[in-house]
Order: sequence, then structure tokens, then C-alpha cells
Amino acid sequence: MKLPLSLRIYRRALALTSYVLPAYAGTISAKRFLTPIRHQRAKWEKKILAKGEEKILSAQIKSWHWGSGPSILLVHGWDGRGSQLGLFVAPLVDAGYHVIAIDGPAHGDSPGERTNLREFAQKMLAIQHELGELHAVIAHSFGGAVTIFAAEQGLNTKKIVLISSPYDLQAIFDRFASFMLLSPRSKHHFQNFVEKEAQLKVKDAIMHDLIARIPQSIMAIHDQNDQEIPCHDALESTKNLSHVNLIITKGLGHQRILKSARVINSVIHFLETQ
Repeated sequence: MKLPLSLRIYRRALALTSYVLPAYAGTISAKRFLTPIRHQRAKWEKKILAKGEEKILSAQIKSWHWGSGPSILLVHGWDGRGSQLGLFVAPLVDAGYHVIAIDGPAHGDSPGERTNLREFAQKMLAIQHELGELHAVIAHSFGGAVTIFAAEQGLNTKKIVLISSPYDLQAIFDRFASFMLLSPRSKHHFQNFVEKEAQLKVKDAIMHDLIARIPQSIMAIHDQNDQEIPCHDALESTKNLSHVNLIITKGLGHQRILKSARVINSVIHFLETQ
């Protein structure tokens, strides 16, 4: 896909700056990296939200609630919003669950400008204490990494569903730095800024190791044609983990996977099994 001219010019200017002023270019890149883009909700998302009960949770997180029964938390990915998982709502309510969709910090209708893995996870822990025990968390993309980190920190949920989740956080840093054409020194400053703001080093958030330590039953779903998070990462990071049920889909990509009836039915079946 051809990039817009403005972005191409920006990248070239930043690339040159990264060699002359590596710390400056690294800081600019880090702030951009940590600032989510708030996209407009699709009409079908708004219709689903209109049927839910809006609440502002104590952690200043906007939420929507449907149904009654054991609680299921829907967690979106980076640049996302809870309503992206909206097609899960009706099937889950019909199956007897209380469904809660949230907009994470600095996303959707929740306040904030920048956020990171640790802050998002801390918000999840705070709202879980408010909501009580969760039957499950269904998380998409970056929300999956957040959920795993929160679970390792004591998130009280019985089951976890990871959809298109990232498993190699260093690869995300590397891909961003490569896309922005940062010099090696600037890349170092970029990652160092992000790790300091998040108070978390990538080497301390190896997803395979975190998943291995948490007790919850996990279903991981990934599409082999995912262009944003390579399926290879899912295969490698769930290898030899007996409490992880990995499902590989084909032709759904990174976003359409959230609209697949087969995926939704598989998730509900997983939630209902012992």
C-alpha cells in the first residue's frame, strides 16, 4: 500500500533528524508510538452500544453493559474501542452472560492522551476489583498482551481468550523503528523512552513466559494471513503450553476475525466448557 505523501515526507525528515539528533527524534517517535489514534465508530457499533447501559467506572474508564449472569469483559486493541468486539455481545447475552465492553485509557470515549501496557493493565485490575470476579476476558490484539500482563499481576478471571494477540513485544518496537526509518542510536532512545514511561522493560514482558506462569485456561485464536501480528508469533509463543488451546483461522486477517460467526461460536463453546 502506497503511503500518503505527507507521511513519506515526514518519515524522510525524521530519518535525517535521527542521525543528527538521535535523542530528539527518538523522543518524538516514542510520544507518537504511545499516542493512540481515536477512530470513529462504525454505525453498526453505535447501534450495539445504544442497547447497552453506559457507565463510567471508578478508574475513569467508559464502559457499556448488557445482560446478566457471569461477567465477560471485552478488551480492544491499540487504536481501538470496545465496540469493535460488538458482534460478541448478543451471542454472549443469549448464552447467559453479563457482557462489559470498555474503552481503554486514551482510547474511544475514555480520557487521556498517551498510554502504555502497564497503565492499561492497571486500569483493568482496578475495574475488575469494582466489577468482581470475571468469568472471562475476551481480548483483541494489544488488548491480549494487556490481559496477559494483568493476569500475571493477579487479574481475577477464570478464562482468557486472545484474538490476534501480539506475543513478541520487541518485534513491535523493531517494526515501528524500521517503519519510521530511525537510526540505531535513535531507536535506542525511542525504546528507552517508552520503557521508562511504562516502567516496564520489554525483556520483563516476554509473553510466552508470562502465559506459562498464569493459571487460567486460555484460548488463542490467530489468522494465518494476519498482516499486523504474524501468526508465527502465536505458534512460537504458545508452544508446549498445555493450558493454551490455539486455533488457526484462514482468510480473516487481523480485524475481520472479530466478525466471524465461527470464531464467536468457538469462543462461547470454550467459555461453557469446564
